[in-house]
Amino acid sequence: MNHGGMVDRTIRPYILVLTLIFAASFLAGTIAPSSIRRQMAEMFQAVVGNYRGLAGGTLFFNILVSNVMASIFVLVSGVIVGIIPTFAIGSNGFGLGLLYRQAAEVSGYSKAALKILPYGVFEIPALLIAASYGLWLGVLVVRRMRGKESTSLGSNMGHAFRRYFAVVFPLLVVAAAIETALILRLP
Repeated sequence: MNHGGMVDRTIRPYILVLTLIFAASFLAGTIAPSSIRRQMAEMFQAVVGNYRGLAGGTLFFNILVSNVMASIFVLVSGVIVGIIPTFAIGSNGFGLGLLYRQAAEVSGYSKAALKILPYGVFEIPALLIAASYGLWLGVLVVRRMRGKESTSLGSNMGHAFRRYFAVVFPLLVVAAAIETALILRLP
């Protein structure tokens, strides 16, 4: 196994597949009916509203814990044949596409792109990597059930978590710092 670099060779095909699912879902979100976009924007505002009154450190901690718990759930749930990681990527892509289109209608496409860019640079790659390890684990479980894999699930899970804490967790720390700054800047 390649332990160097940000993306470990074992998950490259899974990252590719999940990136394509994310992109297709994002595009679907941008062309969704305006009623769905409006509902998503209202839900997003409600979530941001829950964080709005928090002080900087508390806000950062809440965002980080929420993102870490969600990404660990996506990784671990992959052992259930990879369904949840794939769904998580699709729903995140769709939701971000909806929000992008909604923001684009208000302030134009380039300003909307700048608004979602912080999520795309750190949070989405972190989620893609966590989900890729989840999908990889799911494929290994299926291969084990078919007698085509002999590596223990425990050692594979250990590898996935070592990479999670080396790559995904630092990305989530940076993402939480950026989201905290953005939320604190909101009027």
